[in-house]
Amino acid sequence: MNTPIAVEMQDVCRSFGTGKDITLAVDHLTLSVPRGSIYGLLGANGAGKTTSIRMMVSHLKPDQGTIRVLGEDPAEQSTDMRRRIAYISENMQIPRWMSMEDAVGFCKPLYPNWNEPLYKELLKTFDLKPTRRYEESSKGQRRAMCIIIALCQEPEVLIMDEPASGLDTLARRHFLSELLKVTCDENKTVLFSSHILGDIERTVDRVAILMRGQMVLEGELDSLKERVRRIIFRTESDKLEEPRTDLFRTLRSIRDRSSLYWVVTDFEPSKFVQLRESLPDSVAVEVEGFNLEELFMESIESSREAA
Repeated sequence: MNTPIAVEMQDVCRSFGTGKDITLAVDHLTLSVPRGSIYGLLGANGAGKTTSIRMMVSHLKPDQGTIRVLGEDPAEQSTDMRRRIAYISENMQIPRWMSMEDAVGFCKPLYPNWNEPLYKELLKTFDLKPTRRYEESSKGQRRAMCIIIALCQEPEVLIMDEPASGLDTLARRHFLSELLKVTCDENKTVLFSSHILGDIERTVDRVAILMRGQMVLEGELDSLKERVRRIIFRTESDKLEEPRTDLFRTLRSIRDRSSLYWVVTDFEPSKFVQLRESLPDSVAVEVEGFNLEELFMESIESSREAA
């Protein structure tokens, strides 16, 4: 049985500028976000995360390729469909003169599924005074106001660009906890970008790593940690002969005279046994796993080396 898809991009490109100054921000990008998942979009500055997100919410049009959110082209969605999708941009703001109370009074009638009990709960969770104006609030409080408004819409798809920017450690923990609650409903989906890899690792089901607008690595986080491994070869002899290269797909390879390490993307214990049996007794070999930060760094470095 196929898993329903909440957000899909197929062979999407988007560039900026003209002539010699043209920059390809998203380069033939394809990804699928399953419904009911929390999906993390990672990449260094300029990797194409924000451009991709802005196309998902129809703030930008792709130069080529197709995008579907809840099965429809974002640029052609009806008002009713747009009410099922919430978006928090990196620089989202509320009018400075508005209080939380004012903002909710404006938004609440627009969203039939507005969750008033959740709104009152989140005011306490984030320690916000509903009558304090946006301009009188701290950076973290302003961000929390935007997050609360998005969550209380009860969207089917919540798309966020650096949503935790400005939140302190405690507020970030509260925010991540709320995201996990959202996806307890298998019909609700979260996609967000973040530079805070610890937040991503604690929260997401799937992750995509972008570099120069292209996909470098993508998949279920637990599966990636199983499949992407570092294999280290060491010898005390003068020269380390090249091991078998037909068993694994190598993302990265670095060597000196007496040692070599591979980063492979399809590790399996049975294939590792074959590799080890093919080595001479003078070569020691071991395997190391990665956390998300290490996966990210290895992916970015491999992309830079290939450029």
